[in-house]
Amino acid sequence: MKRIDFTCSSYNLKFNKPFDTSKGLITEKNGFLIHLKSDTGKSAVGDAVPFPEFGTETFAAAEKELKTLKLNIRINLKDIESSILESLTPLGNFPALHHGFEQALINLVSKENNISINEILNESSKKNININAVIGLLSLEETLKEADKFIKDGYSTLKLKAGRDKFEDDFNCIKAVREFAGDKINLRIDANGKWRLNDAIEHLNVLKPLNLEYVEQPVNSIVHFIKLKSGTSVPIAVDESIRNMKDAVDFIQKKAADVLVLKPMMLGGIIPVLIIKNLADEHRIKVVITSSFESVVGRSMAVFAASTVKGNSAHGLATGSYFVKDLFPDPYPVKKGIISLESK
Repeated sequence: MKRIDFTCSSYNLKFNKPFDTSKGLITEKNGFLIHLKSDTGKSAVGDAVPFPEFGTETFAAAEKELKTLKLNIRINLKDIESSILESLTPLGNFPALHHGFEQALINLVSKENNISINEILNESSKKNININAVIGLLSLEETLKEADKFIKDGYSTLKLKAGRDKFEDDFNCIKAVREFAGDKINLRIDANGKWRLNDAIEHLNVLKPLNLEYVEQPVNSIVHFIKLKSGTSVPIAVDESIRNMKDAVDFIQKKAADVLVLKPMMLGGIIPVLIIKNLADEHRIKVVITSSFESVVGRSMAVFAASTVKGNSAHGLATGSYFVKDLFPDPYPVKKGIISLESK
């Protein structure tokens, strides 16, 4: 594999219905498929889905970069991870593109050398992955209707979006779901950084009796995370505030969160996610993997990442159902709140 050529194609995925978060409505996702081909005729594909609202480059910036991009790709089979990262150094400020090229390279190395992704990345995978369902910012009636549907579908963990203009509206929805679902259902909420520190402390103490598994991204800065942890006993998860290795190391070393929510697309691929995951393990901090409304191609790497995480926490990978039609059939469908890798 002395020469690797690449081409790319763009795609658009429409949502079945708008998904509402405190950062705004999401109605569609635009991305790129990165196609690599080696001089031996082998080919592989990766997914790049810019999501600037949550930390990546814009679609326009990625598109512009692809028009002039030149990479000197050299893969050392004795140190595949480091050689991939070194080859993709020019994409350091383009996490979505970095993800797409990294995924395609890992798949290409796998095909060229007839070795599994687990062998390439030196990770073992469990056979079943617990998955959480997500409910956006809906009315109380619609929230309960969605919760009922997901519970009947077999989900044992629900994540509710929070961050409405009035906390009372958040509280009423969360309380209603807890009362409806009972204590057998794990309940998480995600404020997407909407709350100010003092408000967050007050809100979490009000929510404490509802026995939340954790509250995701209640505030934004690491300083506020640290202060919030000292002001409430409700477990806290960090998502948007980790967008590179330095962010992750800071949160881990300062024990600023109880849970790290890691999105491969936002962090530039599977390799940095696995590095962060292993560091978190050393410090006994939980990790949850979530997708970023990427296509089935990119989602497969998030599924792989989740399969390597210790414990039985639910991961956020049930996003394919939001699309009118995905690019390809999903090889990892969610059934009764679980993705099974038994036959994969």
